[in-house]
Amino acid sequence: MRPLWFVAGLVGCATATPGNETPDAPVGGPDAPRIDAPGGVIDAPAQCTTMTSNLLTNPAFEMTTTGWMETLIDAQAIVRADGPVAAHTPTLKAWMGGVVGGLITPATDALWQDVVIPASTTQLVVTGMYDVRTLETSTITAFDTGAIALVTTANAPIESVLALSNLTPTTAWTAINHPVTAAVAGMTIRLRMTSSNDFSSTSSFYFDSLGLMATFCGP
Repeated sequence: MRPLWFVAGLVGCATATPGNETPDAPVGGPDAPRIDAPGGVIDAPAQCTTMTSNLLTNPAFEMTTTGWMETLIDAQAIVRADGPVAAHTPTLKAWMGGVVGGLITPATDALWQDVVIPASTTQLVVTGMYDVRTLETSTITAFDTGAIALVTTANAPIESVLALSNLTPTTAWTAINHPVTAAVAGMTIRLRMTSSNDFSSTSSFYFDSLGLMATFCGP
């Protein structure tokens, strides 16, 4: 017969099995700002506030060419108030073309702005208004052309936004809404408008109320 102290010891051990232990309660709640990690405690990721902003300076040309660069056909300014088409947002608009070119060299205009695209940009959309008026009568050949494009600061093509010509005349301001598909987040890119007229029957390309609308993480 075993001694009584041996039986008592067995009973005491049975009450101390791991299955009867109470686990530690979690520290903090689901909104705790810090996270346990093998190497210690680290800060939780910062919250992202999504915002949409027009990245262009002077998008409606109301400060003339502030923020913009230009190449002129002649001494006539591109950003102006006069002409047969009134500005979409008074009082100024970009009036490109409208001048007869030479037999060999066409008359060309260019207007552009370089913009830094935030690295966190998730969506980029080119918006604005355009109008095309032409004296050309052909319904087959594009003698005069206008365009909006995204290019590098060295003018290498990135993406075409809008292609216009004497074959695409309008009778009023027309909306532009072009979601950009090229991967340009974190880059400095150029929004560029151009026009080209041949030696007869001019076409005019008007632009106003532009936007380079970026959706990105704000501070």
